[in-house]
Amino acid sequence: MLSRRDELLIGLGVMVIGAAVLWWIIPNYIATPRRVPIPALSPAFWPKIIAWTIILCGAVLSVRAVLAPTPPDAVVDDLSVTRPEGLRLLALGVILLGIYFALPIVGMVWVSMIAFALLVLLSGGKHLIWGMIAAVVLPLLLYFFFTKVAGVAIPQGQIVRLP
Repeated sequence: MLSRRDELLIGLGVMVIGAAVLWWIIPNYIATPRRVPIPALSPAFWPKIIAWTIILCGAVLSVRAVLAPTPPDAVVDDLSVTRPEGLRLLALGVILLGIYFALPIVGMVWVSMIAFALLVLLSGGKHLIWGMIAAVVLPLLLYFFFTKVAGVAIPQGQIVRLP
């Protein structure tokens, strides 16, 4: 268990990283045309959204650390990994390797669906049905947005191609 001071420092550090991405990395390393007809199609739009999200997460962590009650004097925390936790971590590694090797063959949309579904199953949450629905719908919606609206090609596989 981290101390309140550690959580506050981590939150502030995350905010600094988000600010660096927003005000240094994006302006210096992402080429943006002067006029973009739709702001969502700008190359810097989504990186800015992610940077603001990072800053917000750091702020939430910092506020939570400041407002948290004082922890007890001695906290005993066992940092050893149990067998089920180790197997889940191993399964996550296998899924990530599977994604890496399957992307060129199967394509981004199908791999995303399968990986999302496997991660939902791996999490063992109580909303598995909603997770499976999101595993199918979200990659398809993103595919159709980027290909039909934004005009950005999504890598297709060699097995099944989407329209």
